[in-house]
Formats: sequence, C-alpha cells, structure tokens
Amino acid sequence: MASVVILGCGWLGTQLGVQLSTQGHQVWGSRRSSERLATLPSQIQPLQWDGVSPLSPQICQLLPDSWLILAMPPAAAQDGGAAYLRSLQIVLAQADSAQALVLCSSSGVYAGLAGEVCEADAPGPEPRAQLLWQAEQLVLQAAKCASQRYVLRLAGLIGPGRHPASFTRRGVMAGPGQPVNLVHSADICCWLNLLIKNGAFPASVVNLCAPIKRSKAEFYTAACQQQGLTVPQFIAATEPSRRVNAALSLQLPGFTYQHLDAGGL
Repeated sequence: MASVVILGCGWLGTQLGVQLSTQGHQVWGSRRSSERLATLPSQIQPLQWDGVSPLSPQICQLLPDSWLILAMPPAAAQDGGAAYLRSLQIVLAQADSAQALVLCSSSGVYAGLAGEVCEADAPGPEPRAQLLWQAEQLVLQAAKCASQRYVLRLAGLIGPGRHPASFTRRGVMAGPGQPVNLVHSADICCWLNLLIKNGAFPASVVNLCAPIKRSKAEFYTAACQQQGLTVPQFIAATEPSRRVNAALSLQLPGFTYQHLDAGGL
C-alpha cells in the first residue's frame, strides 16, 4: 500500500485520511495548530504545518515516494486568495521528491459559465474562478515538482455534517429548474483510493460530480423533507444554469458514484 501525506486536514482532508488509512495506506496529515492537531483522528499520523512557513524536515522526509494531497481550502475572503497561492508555492518548491501530487480544487473554477462544462473549458470570469485557475496552473506548470500531478475539480461538497438540506439560505433557493452539481465526500475518498491503487490516470484535470438527474427543486425538496425541514421557496435564477460534466472521472477502473440522491445521505 502507499504512503500518503495530506496537507490540510479540515473537513475533507480528515475524511480522506481516515478512509485511506482504512484501505490500508499509511497516512500522515497536517493541521495548523497544536490544539487542532490534538483532535486529529487516530488513523492519521499528526504533522503540524501553519501554511506560511517552509515545510518541516519531518514532512520533507516523508515526501519521497509518497502521494502528496493538498486539501487546504482556497480561502479568499480577506486577501483575495493571496495567502492560499503563497501556501501552494511553498509546498511546490519542496515537493519534487513526491511520487505524485493531488490538488483538491473546485468546480467553482467554472463560475460564471453557462451550459455543460468539462475539463477542457476555460475558467469562468468571476474572481473565485480566476483564483482557482491560478492555483491549478501553479500545480500543473511547476518546474520543480512531482512528475505525476492531478487537479480534482470537486463539485459542491456534501457528506457528514454537510447535508444539502442546510444549503437553503433563509428558506429561499434560486433556480428551481437548474441542475444539481454536488459530490459526496465518500465518493471523493473512493476515487482517490482507486487512483492510488491504479498508480496513474491518463488525465491531469478531472471533474468529480455525481450524475444527479433531478432538478434543484426536486432534489432540495426531497432533502428538506428527509430532514423534517421546511421546503424552501424557489425563485428565479440569479446566475447562469451550469451542469458539470464528470464523465471523465468514470474512466477510472472500478469507480462509480454511490451517492446520487438525498435519500442516500
């Protein structure tokens, strides 16, 4: 089995670490503070990294022949994402010995686009889309980095503690007829585990998004009813309708999406 280092054990990174450890991989994971590191699940061996300093000798010693997963959230609220990009640059400058590098990006890179979008499309015009695009290009074009590099464009995240019924804002949701672009954390964990077991994938950029057939009105009505919550009021769309095409992800041998409706959450 593989050695895996996860930088950024927040909501998603922690789940990745636990599931990959359950599959037999040896997993290390980082958090920014010693206080938060103390609550890291026992399946993940702890590493401390504040996101602004060079990687510690301990982390660097683990990188040779390891899969390095970057799961830091691309925060942009305070500085437009500058700190996030600097964190990536710090890692990339020291990641040349890693066997492979995986960046957990977002389908938010398509924000502002309309219609069906796929990995070959240019980024959307919105600032968040541009930030995500810059981060992806840093990884894909870095001169000193792992030879295998993957960018996973994750759709809206759902899973433990993130039920879609909670996504309705003050009882209102826009775009009732629009498609639903979500992916369950368990499906992300499964895809990554299979990638590591297979050792490679022919594409560097991959969308992960469950092929949900229901409209937003149908899906979120069912999600709210399942949770015993009031069904939101649906209003006219405030942004273009967009469907994330994730057909490429299904080319990974053995992978299928398991979480396709609110009833399975």
